Formats: sequence, structure tokens, C-alpha cells
Amino acid sequence: MRDHGVRDFPDPQVTTTPGGHGVGIRQVVPASVGRSPKFKAAQKACRGIMPAPGAGGQAHSGPSKAILLTFAGCLRNHGVSDFPDPNAQGQLTLQMMSAAGVDLKAPSFLRAAKACVGATHGAITLAEVARAVNGPH
Repeated sequence: MRDHGVRDFPDPQVTTTPGGHGVGIRQVVPASVGRSPKFKAAQKACRGIMPAPGAGGQAHSGPSKAILLTFAGCLRNHGVSDFPDPNAQGQLTLQMMSAAGVDLKAPSFLRAAKACVGATHGAITLAEVARAVNGPH
């Protein structure tokens, strides 16, 4: 949104559910920002990466399919050539990564992941990458 001219667009409030199995995202936009013509144009330009409205503060299962596609593409651009895209349901599991031959413990993966978390604008964090790397495979 900021890249499309809405300089005052606030950061989302991201929370992790107990147990770390889901993420809640809350976006509060001041009325003065939401009424601006730049906001409507930016919203249209960004709709492919914005979460669907109506979550109502409820936790959802993780980053959107668009965010996962961005992250996967970035990883491939940073040398993890076999990193898979999410499936049609927008899921990207450890099993899918393993089946594609991705070694989450490889230094090259860790370097790429550190370089790519910024492309997700907070939807995927280094802490989540660390949990995936250190969790059961």
C-alpha cells in the first residue's frame, strides 16, 4: 500500500495462536486514510496479496497463497531451485518440501530464507522458518 502512494498505511497487527499453529492478522485503517483516493487505487493494485476481508480477527492457518508464492519464488531466485509452490488450496507443507528434495537444514536454504522473509512483509518470520527447520521432518 505504501509503495502505491498511501504513506500513512499502518502495519498489520500479527499474533500467533497458542501453540503456534495459526496466525491472526488484524489491519486497522484510520478513516482518514481509508477515504483517500490513493487508498482505493492502492487497494486495487494490492488485492492479489491482501488477505480476504471478513476474518474478523479470527486466526487463520497461515500466510495467504499469494504470500507463499512470493516466498517460494524468492527462494528459487536465491538458489533453492527445487522449492515448490503451494498447492491449489494454498498449502505448503514440510512433506511437500521434502518430496521436492529441499534440505531445510542446508546453509544455502537458511541464507535464502533470511533474504526472503522480508518479501512476505511479516507474514513469514525468521522465527517461523527456524521452527520449520528445527521441527520434526
